[in-house]
Amino acid sequence: MSSIKGFKYMRNAIQGLTILAALSFTAPTLAAQSPTTSNTIKAKRPLTTPEEKSWSVDLGLETYSNLMKEEAYERDSATSMEVSAGYRFNKITSMRLTGTLVKENSGAQNTYFDNTIASLSFKTPLTTDTAWINTLAGVLPTNRQLQDETSYQGAVRIGTKLAFNNLFWGSSATTALQATRNFHEYNVTADGGFNIRNNLQGVLTYNLPLFSKLSLQTLFVYTTGWTYLEDTRQKFSVGADLAWEFTPAFSAYIGTSNEGNALKANGIDSNIEFFNDTSSIVKAGLSYSI
Repeated sequence: MSSIKGFKYMRNAIQGLTILAALSFTAPTLAAQSPTTSNTIKAKRPLTTPEEKSWSVDLGLETYSNLMKEEAYERDSATSMEVSAGYRFNKITSMRLTGTLVKENSGAQNTYFDNTIASLSFKTPLTTDTAWINTLAGVLPTNRQLQDETSYQGAVRIGTKLAFNNLFWGSSATTALQATRNFHEYNVTADGGFNIRNNLQGVLTYNLPLFSKLSLQTLFVYTTGWTYLEDTRQKFSVGADLAWEFTPAFSAYIGTSNEGNALKANGIDSNIEFFNDTSSIVKAGLSYSI
């Protein structure tokens, strides 16, 4: 993409982001507590999709830290490495296996595998720049810490997504809805909390090219979860990254994200906020596609 031309382009870009942000908070998108570790951040795909081939392997390396140092304790931080291998049977059907290794850089400094996800996807082109993608996935309980804390035994997941390319100013967006059925040995966690049985999750992403190889990537997720007692929980996750594409297969990014309860203690007022000096994290990462 050519370099930005003065402040007029930036003003238009900012207006576009404002419009999309408004849509993301008014659309009926939903999301739910993930069975994976909450602060494990998934590897990003390169901004430009490499030439399609039958086999592909995406590698991601990311480090993150929260912003608040709790009294005498150091800030929570960790590094994750993700490997995602995919196979494309044809233009419509593909499968993917994704695993993540996490190394804590603070506290007990444990090293562990996050849950592994195996998925089968069906992509249907609707127009030249629009695709409809349906996915069936299984979550394998490879996170031993999560097993010990919640007696987690895995999950099955179905999802549907619309992907839009070549929107205004060369931007792209996706909107997705995903339902998950979790399985646990017990209804309660080791510390007396309640496990989530069913999740309904909505996801909205937006990617805006700024200039040259630089891009702004945003994410909004809303989750509704139901416990085994049919009580509901609402959570949110938001994030924004600045990504630089060195090559079509290699990119780097820095960013921030925040997540937490979507509603305040009264169960009515919204608790959604893009940035919070207590719960937000800062992150940096690299991704490479083979």
